[in-house]
Amino acid sequence: MTCLSPDDHGCDIKDHLLHFIGCIKIKDRDTFFKFDHPIWKQEFEHQKGHFCLEDGKAEATTRRKRESWKDDCEGELRRISFLRKTLAADKKDKHLIKAINSSRQSWHKKNGRDVIESPDDTEELDVYEPEKDINAPIIRFEGGKGADVFVDDEGQNGRHRVWNKFPNQKTALSDLLHHEKNLLHSDNFASDCLGYFHIPSNNMIWAEQAISRYFGEERPDYHATHRELNRKKKTRTYMVLRDQYWKSQLHGGQQHNPPHARHLRPICEMVSSDNADHFPRNMVLFMPYLHWDISRRSEQFAMEIVDIMEEDKRSKQEENQKKGSSMGRSNDSGSSSVGEGSSNDKSSMVSFIHKLKQGLCFGTEQQSPKNSSPLPLEQGKPRRTKARILTMGSLLKELKLIESRLPVDGNGRVQVRNALGQYLLDAARLYEGMSNYRDKKLLRKYLCADPPLHPRRTLDQAYHWTLNSTWHRDRDQVVYRHTTTKPEDFHRYDHHERKWVEHEDFDIKDKCDECNMNIKKLSRVVMVDQLWMWILDAKTIITCFPKRYGANKQDTSAIHKSIRVHLQNDSGDQIRTAFDLALVIIDECSNTFFDRTKTGDRQPLVLDAFAKAIGNIMQKQTAAFERLWRWTDEASEIYRSNSNGDTSGLHVPLLDINPEGQLEREIKDIIEELDIMIHITKIHKKILTAFIANAENILDPFGDFAKDKKRQMISRYLWDKSKNKPKELLDLWDAIEGNKDNDPKRKKMRDDYHWFKLNADERLEHVEERIEELKDLRRSADNTADDVKDLLGLKQQQAGVVQAWQAVKQSEETIKQGRSIMMFTLVTIVFLPLSFMSSIFGMNNSTITTDTSIKLEFVYMFSISAGVIFISLFLAFGSWIRAGAFYIFKWLSTSLLVRSGLYSFWLDINWPSKRLHTEAIEYSDRLKKNAKIANLERRRKRRERDEGKTKRSDNKSQNSLQLSESPSCEDGNGQANGSSTSVMNNHGPSSMSQLRTLMNRARGERMNDIESGM
Repeated sequence: MTCLSPDDHGCDIKDHLLHFIGCIKIKDRDTFFKFDHPIWKQEFEHQKGHFCLEDGKAEATTRRKRESWKDDCEGELRRISFLRKTLAADKKDKHLIKAINSSRQSWHKKNGRDVIESPDDTEELDVYEPEKDINAPIIRFEGGKGADVFVDDEGQNGRHRVWNKFPNQKTALSDLLHHEKNLLHSDNFASDCLGYFHIPSNNMIWAEQAISRYFGEERPDYHATHRELNRKKKTRTYMVLRDQYWKSQLHGGQQHNPPHARHLRPICEMVSSDNADHFPRNMVLFMPYLHWDISRRSEQFAMEIVDIMEEDKRSKQEENQKKGSSMGRSNDSGSSSVGEGSSNDKSSMVSFIHKLKQGLCFGTEQQSPKNSSPLPLEQGKPRRTKARILTMGSLLKELKLIESRLPVDGNGRVQVRNALGQYLLDAARLYEGMSNYRDKKLLRKYLCADPPLHPRRTLDQAYHWTLNSTWHRDRDQVVYRHTTTKPEDFHRYDHHERKWVEHEDFDIKDKCDECNMNIKKLSRVVMVDQLWMWILDAKTIITCFPKRYGANKQDTSAIHKSIRVHLQNDSGDQIRTAFDLALVIIDECSNTFFDRTKTGDRQPLVLDAFAKAIGNIMQKQTAAFERLWRWTDEASEIYRSNSNGDTSGLHVPLLDINPEGQLEREIKDIIEELDIMIHITKIHKKILTAFIANAENILDPFGDFAKDKKRQMISRYLWDKSKNKPKELLDLWDAIEGNKDNDPKRKKMRDDYHWFKLNADERLEHVEERIEELKDLRRSADNTADDVKDLLGLKQQQAGVVQAWQAVKQSEETIKQGRSIMMFTLVTIVFLPLSFMSSIFGMNNSTITTDTSIKLEFVYMFSISAGVIFISLFLAFGSWIRAGAFYIFKWLSTSLLVRSGLYSFWLDINWPSKRLHTEAIEYSDRLKKNAKIANLERRRKRRERDEGKTKRSDNKSQNSLQLSESPSCEDGNGQANGSSTSVMNNHGPSSMSQLRTLMNRARGERMNDIESGM
């Protein structure tokens, strides 16, 4: 039992924050940190009995731990309260607070409790800044031993600016980068002090601020440094962050590249902070390394990144439109009026195309056709982008062609009937929103900044960086498939009967262990993160690398957590120089997937997952081999049988290569991922080798400790060339020149060098072992791929053998049928002439029946039949005779055509077959066209006749109307009024009839056009 267990687990506390928030009742939290609490009494006795400490030391140790826990828990409670209020004021995420308040009130109301009004979370708050919510770890060494950083003043929230003890000291990132008291300044570190500051993000702006704070300078202005006039001086910060060691190493920083294409190319170089410095003591290192994350969070932040990029693109388009409109207004009115008609046509065409795009691209946001500006979103409703439509299921749901099993609102909130279930779901969504809020705000602020933030990348995003989305590839990862429970593995719940079907079948009444295990599984993916490290003046280290998305307290797989644990467990005097500490950092970054001792967290055992995946494919391949041998045995029995045999049952399994193709696809994916991991691990070896060489140059600048003749010659030349000799090397040079082997500084530097060299060689061996371990998996995967390919080849060969055997059987049947037909042909050749002759002599004719005898009839009959039979057999079975007959026929026919002039006549008329075919088509087209024209002419005449009849009927109705309404007056006024009325009536109904006529004519012409087109 441990934290979050419903039973009492005493001092078995794995995570004190989790225990304080999740295991202790709210009413008991005040007494938990009092000295007389049973847990602290037990801890005091444990310190005395297990570690044999005196009462005072045991009490002091217990008190420090209790105070440290108290600071962490109170700080976390303050952060939770602040985040809740911040979410309530955030336009995009305040729906989480509204949902939890609504579901809590519904639950209280259903249980008959008094509904308590939710606290007002919309009070005025400071603008949320990610720097204030991110902690920067600090590690300090003095004399090779860990030391605490003491700061008297208080930071935000009434907390000390630096809290906790070595090696777990932290400070707010805003205080580290912007506080007036600079913790990063180089003056804070004496010659025997080492400092390590970590920024938990690959944010190029923060890295520039941190390095400039170390030198006590402003961030480098690259434009002002490179311009020709009023050029600024190159500062030490600029020299460390000059282009060849900083921005020129940026890959994928162009606007057309997706954000996951951003990374700094691997490099490890010594950097001088002064142009005249020939013995630099600064080093820069960029290196990728493997890590992991939960698949759901990776997908959520991938969609968040897409939304941020689209919003930034839209804002830039609005700015360009504003600039374009302001420039358009500055043009003269004359030039604008010239193209007024064409501009209207273009605007209508643009609006039509825009509507068409809106109709087709249903995943994009709707925009008004007037100025293409985005429509305001509904309050709290997330945007729906193309990146969110990743599968056919999500596409059908977006089109509302299918419905999900549970109703989901526009904010992704699942709605259930049970009030408590709804409350728990909303609480889980609120927890997830609070956990991800910091990283989301960080992306929103710095993802599109200059220089930009580098987001985390999946394994396929790092390799296939040109793809906009690698969602399908990420879900094909070996680790994802290894850590994901398949839908068919879950027990089925019948919503209508409200029961678990499998539980009743297997008589499971208590908790189902299988369901409990499957529901706790989280899909995970492999990530590729970046390590940025600067070693400044050989005494201060600044690193930048991200942690997993969301709030991950006590994450044992976190890189910096592993570094702190390593430093806490090591004995004293292990870190003698900054390079020893840098070796620990590099080793922990490259050791995440190879350290099998870290099993307490949800970290996937990646190498075991690959080994298991290869083993599963080998097992499936072996089973497929057994099926193939069974089919070959069946086929062998059919081959050896005298009968024809039925092979229809072997056709489908032998011709179906889908199972083997699936195995081939899976093993190829495994090989590809292993190749990527081997490539990254080889980069580790390359960077570590360069780091060791550069560190040796700094620790042994004159080649005295390594007895390197080449370095001794180069360093002597550079030393003589240097005008400003480095002060930290003057004593060493004097000791070397004076052969002072017992000089304390020289001896200490020699010991530090050999200690570093020993650790470096050991770390390099570890990297080589990791490469070899991955190569072993690669060789196993190659062997499995070859076996699968052999299986596929054998299956195809066996299918070919079956088809060949069937072809042989069919050819034998054809031969037999041919022989039978030959027998029938011979019989026919023999008896057909005889039948013909007998039918002639059997006719009732007086000439034949009276003048010939039976003997003469037999002579004629058999002689003529024998000649016909002989000639037929001779022609049927004599190929030479047939060829001769064909030759004679061909010679006679050709000679006749040439000598008669028929062939010359054919050549003269020049009517090849292609021309005849073309002319026949053209003639038929002309006939069809003439028929269409005649048909249209008949329709026109019929329409004119109909219009004439309509016009005459309209005139009759107008005259009758005029006669009925006009007065019978004979004076001039009456005539004038009658004439005016007639004119008015002529303009009224006549115009209506003309309009109706024009409409009928247009409709008829349109139908004629359609019919003529058909």
